[in-house]
Amino acid sequence: MAARSFHKQLEDAVLERHCANHPMTEKWAKGELSNRCMMGWAAEQYHWVSKMNAPTFYICKDAPDDVIHAELDNFHEETDPDHSHYEIMLKFAKANGGNLAKIIQGEGLPTTRSWVRFLIDIARDNPWYCGMAALRIGTESQSPMLYSKMLPALREIYKFKEDDIEHFWLHSEVDIEHGGRAFDLLVKHCKSSEQKEMCIHFARESAKMRWLHFDGIFLHYEMGYSLQ
Repeated sequence: MAARSFHKQLEDAVLERHCANHPMTEKWAKGELSNRCMMGWAAEQYHWVSKMNAPTFYICKDAPDDVIHAELDNFHEETDPDHSHYEIMLKFAKANGGNLAKIIQGEGLPTTRSWVRFLIDIARDNPWYCGMAALRIGTESQSPMLYSKMLPALREIYKFKEDDIEHFWLHSEVDIEHGGRAFDLLVKHCKSSEQKEMCIHFARESAKMRWLHFDGIFLHYEMGYSLQ
């Protein structure tokens, strides 16, 4: 019962500011978001994901063996040279008119850079379970609900090829496993009230930071408010 309660508290903390409910997502799900903004989303997602090796390995620095194995599995899947998840995001950016060379040479919006710095700092400066709660629960566990909301419009309204939207259908499936594994590991290893409270706190704060990241994309690429 205690384990289920902790799991539910983690889920509820993320749902308080889940990006599936963001105004940009709502507009996207209706097929009303511009191609420029979808390109911007892919570019900013690239600038986030491509910098997540650092928090991954900071989590591993003092984690139990099963946590290290889970993190390394995730790392190898994301960076597989034969099926790089970075390339999948860039493919969607290109499908929306993005200049890939320019995107790769960029650094992301200030809101994206803030989210990246937040996740790196949490994983570096706190016990492993804080980094996992921020990166895997507050962020990664959002993908199935978020992308499932976008997929119908991507297919039925925008009419993208399945290959161009691979990021969405792939992560709506694989992140169920990734997020579920993170929940299980936190429930398994975090027994004290202090540990649980820290996990819930950082899951909640990470969800807020991802929401801010979405704010930046929406303001800059869709509403024309230049952030840089």
